[in-house]
Amino acid sequence: MAKPMVVGVDGTADSLCALGAAAELAEESGAGLVVVHVRHESGVVAANSALAGAGVAINEALDEVEQMSRQRVADVLAGRRVKWRFEVASGDPAHELMEAARHAQATTIVVGGRTHGIVGGLVIGSVAQKLVRHSPVSVLVVREGQAQRLEVTPIR
Repeated sequence: MAKPMVVGVDGTADSLCALGAAAELAEESGAGLVVVHVRHESGVVAANSALAGAGVAINEALDEVEQMSRQRVADVLAGRRVKWRFEVASGDPAHELMEAARHAQATTIVVGGRTHGIVGGLVIGSVAQKLVRHSPVSVLVVREGQAQRLEVTPIR
């Protein structure tokens, strides 16, 4: 069996399209999938958690997003001929995905990519960008919800 791939999911359409692309590759190669959902508080949310009761509300929201992601992953992978497991981590998404890849001895990390403007990329950063720059394993970024298969014809 091929080494697994790690797929980052957050319940968004982009991440679920990346999951679908990874599942297709996994079915073809015999690789398994380690589907990772990272519970992540943005800096803005963390700063506002000083308000009374905000911590409870933040945790409830993170719980809801995790459950939604778990259900959507199960829906996307239903009927697929691929072994997979769902893991949850907390912290910086790029770091946690690299840690999951290291732990699983994965060959690839697959994530969805959405286009951020220059300011958006600077302010909120990009998990895909961080992974491409720092990951010790290959990174596949599925953009705009589409993965295009490149058919290669041998030269004769």
